[in-house]
Amino acid sequence: MSEKSFDERREALKARVKKQLEESSIQDSEPELIVPQSELMLDEDSFESMMEFEYDDKARLRKLAAVLILVGSLLGIFSGGIILQGNPSELLNSSLFEQTQSVDITGQALDIEGQAIFNASIELVDYESSETLQVTYTNDNGYFQLKNVKSETMLLRVSLEGYNTIERTFDAVDGIMQPFTMKNGSEITKETVQSEDSGWSLEAAVGLSTFIGVMTIITGIVGIQASVETRRAKRYRRTQYLAGISLFSRGLILFGPILILVGMGLLTLTKEQFEDTEEV
Repeated sequence: MSEKSFDERREALKARVKKQLEESSIQDSEPELIVPQSELMLDEDSFESMMEFEYDDKARLRKLAAVLILVGSLLGIFSGGIILQGNPSELLNSSLFEQTQSVDITGQALDIEGQAIFNASIELVDYESSETLQVTYTNDNGYFQLKNVKSETMLLRVSLEGYNTIERTFDAVDGIMQPFTMKNGSEITKETVQSEDSGWSLEAAVGLSTFIGVMTIITGIVGIQASVETRRAKRYRRTQYLAGISLFSRGLILFGPILILVGMGLLTLTKEQFEDTEEV
């Protein structure tokens, strides 16, 4: 509320009080009651004091709202800094996430009738260098096992005289392989097996965490601007919108948003102090 508007309201109130006193004295059938000027001035001063007290009280509430919004937003910026304090590149390159894990792979070779194939050659080949890493053979039940296979893309070549050779490209992340079905012939059959993937990776998780941290800081900065707008008392709706956006700063999860919500509630109680909501 501007000083000019306050003076106008005070003068209007004085005029209404004088008018009411004059009307009551005229309509009264008894002898005219003369109100001493000192008492009239006392009443006017009382009204002025009441209005000033009301204005000051709401001004204090508005300042308290600004402080609450500011503290809640700063807590949000602090939380965003905690999220971003780790270096994502260092995290991805740390030994904790290095792909050095190995697995033991078990599989089986069968013919088209589902019978086990004995003594089939199982050759593990590095997909990038084409280097043969391990060689083994199937047992009486057609099973084979390869130990300590690095969790990388590999090629597995299954062959036996009289049968087609199967070359299967796969990611060595699962210990159990689908059976190899071998047909009579001398051709080479190529297969590609992709491991089941949930669609979520460490890189995606770090990227999402970084995005959340950045947005937390940005909304916290918006909250600081909302606090400034609250102190200025210029535009009420703009101030409430900015404070609403700052809720997403999530300062200390819940504590910051609670402070901001309380501040927004106090703003509604002091709405008439903003210039764009003043009564003419």
